[in-house]
Amino acid sequence: MKSLFLSLSALIAGTAMASAADLPYRAAPVAPVPAVAAVSWTGFYAGVHGAWLRDEGEALRTGLSGVSPGAIPARAGLSDSGLGGGAQIGYLWDFGSLVAGLEADLTAMDVGRTRSFEGVEDPFSLRTDLSSQMSLFGSVKGRLGLAMPSLVPFVERSLVYVTGGLAYARIEHRSQITVTPPGVGPQASSDGWKTGFVLGAGTEHMLTDSVSLKTETLYYNLEDETLTLTRAGDQARYRLENDGWISRVGVNVRF
Repeated sequence: MKSLFLSLSALIAGTAMASAADLPYRAAPVAPVPAVAAVSWTGFYAGVHGAWLRDEGEALRTGLSGVSPGAIPARAGLSDSGLGGGAQIGYLWDFGSLVAGLEADLTAMDVGRTRSFEGVEDPFSLRTDLSSQMSLFGSVKGRLGLAMPSLVPFVERSLVYVTGGLAYARIEHRSQITVTPPGVGPQASSDGWKTGFVLGAGTEHMLTDSVSLKTETLYYNLEDETLTLTRAGDQARYRLENDGWISRVGVNVRF
């Protein structure tokens, strides 16, 4: 009887083990890996910048009557360079590898030059003073660029872009001829906003998801200004031109 019980127990245990071996194998469930959101340039941003500006200002004599040509200068280079700083605000749209946007900026500086020339118109001595002084420069422009992996260390993503649009600046132009004797002669001046265009290129690099470092260099060309100096029957007319380059380095914060 005892032998029969042991035989039945062994048969039941073997059958159970065989059935378990025939069951399909199921691996333990694996928790899904959360998707990592792609870094995007889309959104509003604002920032500050430092700038270096090189103005290639020039005065060209375009008319003269009653005065000999050698008594006053035919042209005067008024170029100057200097440092400044300002702020920018804009919006970008990220279309994958293509990024487009709009930006407005304003830079404050003190860039300008005065040139003085001595001449003779018998029996008088003449001193001609010509000057150009820029205090504010800004632009409203579009941006179009290519987004790509980091171009520099410690940066998540880089953007290389071209840009162009409207340029505007606050410029003071002055011209004066001092006659000796009797003293101060004809003079003319203007102080106001000049407009023109700006073209350039730049880069922007994401330091974090919300902070980026920006560099750009722009060429600008502003409308000319004409100043006319008149005294009795004498007249001299000058056209003052302002064009040049501005380079900026700044930081943007994205919202």
